[in-house]
Amino acid sequence: MPEPRPKTDRWWAILGTAVVVWGCGDATNDSVGPGPNGADAGPDPSVALFDPEHLIELEIDVEPADWDTLRFEGRDALDALTGCAREYEYTYMRATVTIDGDTYDDVAIRKKGFLGSLSSVRPSLKVNFDEFVDGRRHSGMKRLTLNNNRSDPSNTHQCMSYALFEKAGSVAPRCNFAHVVVNGEDLAIYSNVESIKKPMLRRHFKSDEGNLYEGQGADFTDAHMDLMELKTNESENDRSDLDAVVAALQVDDANLIDALGQVIDIDAFLTFWAMEAMVSHRDSYSGGQNNYLAYHDPTSDRFFFIPWGTDDAFADIGTFGGENQQVSVLAEGAIANRLYGHAVGRAMYFERLTALFERVWDEGELLAEIDRIEALTDAPLVAIQEQRDFIPQHGAALRAELLAVESALDWVERPDAASAACGPDARTPLSGTFSTTWGSDSPAPGANTLSLSIDGQPWQPNPLLALAGSSETDPSEAQVSLLNPLASGRFRLLILTLPKVYFTAGRHPMHGMETQALLIELSAGLPQNVEVVGFGGGGTITLDAASMTPGGTVAGSFEGSFVQFRPN
Repeated sequence: MPEPRPKTDRWWAILGTAVVVWGCGDATNDSVGPGPNGADAGPDPSVALFDPEHLIELEIDVEPADWDTLRFEGRDALDALTGCAREYEYTYMRATVTIDGDTYDDVAIRKKGFLGSLSSVRPSLKVNFDEFVDGRRHSGMKRLTLNNNRSDPSNTHQCMSYALFEKAGSVAPRCNFAHVVVNGEDLAIYSNVESIKKPMLRRHFKSDEGNLYEGQGADFTDAHMDLMELKTNESENDRSDLDAVVAALQVDDANLIDALGQVIDIDAFLTFWAMEAMVSHRDSYSGGQNNYLAYHDPTSDRFFFIPWGTDDAFADIGTFGGENQQVSVLAEGAIANRLYGHAVGRAMYFERLTALFERVWDEGELLAEIDRIEALTDAPLVAIQEQRDFIPQHGAALRAELLAVESALDWVERPDAASAACGPDARTPLSGTFSTTWGSDSPAPGANTLSLSIDGQPWQPNPLLALAGSSETDPSEAQVSLLNPLASGRFRLLILTLPKVYFTAGRHPMHGMETQALLIELSAGLPQNVEVVGFGGGGTITLDAASMTPGGTVAGSFEGSFVQFRPN
């Protein structure tokens, strides 16, 4: 599984003392519309629903007890991160749903999300019009998929990245925005993303009868075969098409291109692969064996790839790129990795990326789209500005690397530490206390303790400094940071994060990556050179004092379990 990580937040040094840290999918849907490969089956009523200029107004009324059950459901974070718990069934609740003025009773709603987007405050949702009333649709859609944009306060990443994939010629879901209200509570803006099932396949392929797989921390390898989630033809469960790709990847270099060309559409894959790098979608197939779907088209007898979960796109490589600091290359996925390590495959990749960059990457259009989304969704200015800054910076970096492809570096494969960490022995106890003030510019010594094991050795750091404040890029989050300077000149930092609505005196359960602990190491200077050490969950954060007034007291304790992600 991919490592947990702070999403879009920044680190910087506090002069003389320390470092402050402020801020640090399931894919099913049915619709009515065009027939196979775009053949006309009558007007598609879903077109208006996905109009980019249309802000959907969605109101949900559900029993409060059912809503409380729904919003706290989810996988155990530590099991999910280590690959120990993959199967999870969310519970459908009955609700009354009003969408753009049309009201429906007995609509099924449930939570969605694997881990990173899990939220008890603003859960991502599936809305199913057909579950309790057979055959019912809204605008031709059986279900809606509403993503909470937890990793993207700017609301730009998903719709902008999918639009770029589509512009490049890749199969990609449609996307726009919905304003969601539940039981009178304004949950603000969600991304309305077209999910990927047979009706969508019919718009892009001549047949929708093939196997569709979702990859979440999964790849075309023997070790990952059972992790590829089959979304169609489940009763047959014939995975021989996966076996064929695994076999093709095992041939020698002389036969690689021909072998892969028999099982995947290489031309389509090159475009998909290049676009993942172009939109800096690092939590992706080529970036981390995650967030993608692969469709085995029975007409061509080849696999095609579809992007998914792009809320973490447009991500700065510097913090989490590790040894792979090139912006123009992602090669963690098995197919991308093998092609990038092959002279002809690498040349084909850079040729495709260069051509697409010249045709697809238009900074003026992208900046105008950011402005449009800001006006439509009233996104926070700081998050919008981060996206505005990223576009020209990333474009310049891509342009420079594409002018020097002969100097491209080999991809350094990352250790699969998480997959080896499944089981009770992977967890160690985590506990500590903290006492500081809200919004201080200087870390505070005091009643700060921390107890856990790193590299198998007990660690109880001293001195330990504490800070508390808001996330810079997500003002709805509060964070308490415990900082220890290391003899190497680096710093080790435990970040406790929880929504501000929970920042009150009392015990607060850890939930997903919404209320959790993250341990990182970083340098004081720039670039930050941040390394994720491990993740804490399965416990509670207790606040004895929880002032959010500048200078007010913040104090409490925490306990849970810890999983280390850095190999020993």
